[in-house]
Amino acid sequence: MSHTQVNPPEAGVYTPIPTFFKKDQVTIDYETQVRHAKFLKENGIKGAVIMGSTGEAAHLTRVERASIISAIHKGVPGFTIIGGSSQNSIEDTLDEIDSIKAAGASYALVLCSSYYGAGISQQGMIDFYTAVADKSPLPVMIYVYPGVSNGLVVEPETVVKLSSHPNIVGCKLSYGDVSHHTLIASNPKVKKSNFHLFTGLGQILLPVLMVGGKGTVDALSGAFPKLYVKIFDLVQKKQYEEAAKYQYIASRGEELVVKFGVVGIKKLVHSQGFGETYLCRIPLNYDVDEARWAELSDNFNDCVACEKSL
Repeated sequence: MSHTQVNPPEAGVYTPIPTFFKKDQVTIDYETQVRHAKFLKENGIKGAVIMGSTGEAAHLTRVERASIISAIHKGVPGFTIIGGSSQNSIEDTLDEIDSIKAAGASYALVLCSSYYGAGISQQGMIDFYTAVADKSPLPVMIYVYPGVSNGLVVEPETVVKLSSHPNIVGCKLSYGDVSHHTLIASNPKVKKSNFHLFTGLGQILLPVLMVGGKGTVDALSGAFPKLYVKIFDLVQKKQYEEAAKYQYIASRGEELVVKFGVVGIKKLVHSQGFGETYLCRIPLNYDVDEARWAELSDNFNDCVACEKSL
């Protein structure tokens, strides 16, 4: 498939949307999915990443994954959707991209095949992404998340090489190496390419923006969107000291995400009035340790107060 140069997602804050279930922890709560997405758009979020790790994509069928994308696409017109793909074979990845495109996604966020972990070379990763991007009907974004991909890291020099592909338009780095973010975002070749880097960690949004990153895809923004939009906007205005004050609040809030993962993220979003339950499908079907959660109550309360003030 030949590709003309396509535009990357617009710079800004994007939210990886959780999958909401009814109290049976099985039935998808489509009404809440749409209501939450509308809330995000109304509060400055540029778009949604749907069916990534936060969305429990691994716990859903292909039909279910597409149905959630479709519901949000139809229910929230004009809201950019980046659909996730985490399949291990090239053909299955392309089938998934076909599915999310038909449902309404504008981009595909693709996790590299990682079943064989350390046995996969950087050249193998280049071959994988090139084969996918050559045939993908959607522009591709590289998703680097060692925590869910057998420790696999698409190294910065590999991302830089892939950035020249006309159908690869960006990346999301979901690990905290600011040096890696810098080596990609500040690379002269990348800066000349039609390629945007987004961090998956809102706790380093400010430093990543300072080295050329274009924004974040951050789970905590699902509960506190205005906080993250504020940081982004202040940096655009070059009000760095003020941005740092908000970054501190956000980084403290992110401790809840780090310690409690997807269930913690959903608990935070639920606290803002979304969903019958924040519990996940089996095997993530148990609550957080409330005593440990309470230890970080000040972090949570500071985010709530900040969000209300904006």
